[in-house]
Amino acid sequence: MRRSLRLKKRAEFGRVFKQGHTFGDRYMVLFVLFTGKDETKIGVAAQRSTGSAVKRNRVRRRLRALVQRYEDRLVPCGHVVVLGKSAVVSAPWETLQRSFERLMVKAKCLKS
Repeated sequence: MRRSLRLKKRAEFGRVFKQGHTFGDRYMVLFVLFTGKDETKIGVAAQRSTGSAVKRNRVRRRLRALVQRYEDRLVPCGHVVVLGKSAVVSAPWETLQRSFERLMVKAKCLKS
């Protein structure tokens, strides 16, 4: 994922969590804050209930790889936080791709 696409600051994450719209399923939850700017910034997080730091890091790595895969199809939609659930650790890659794509299209952040 390109650095210019990343949400980095805790305050940005907090604002998206509090004010953003949510789209979710069994594997992940998208929080989308439509900023009106012609950009998309994406942050990746893992639920604490996922387990140990090793498992949470694995979830974040898998989600960053998903974002990187769909980077060229992103539509400017503001700030997005992808929150991974514990099911991401053991889910097949194809299932995660379908889930991510479906949620991003639903949020109007991805060209269908």
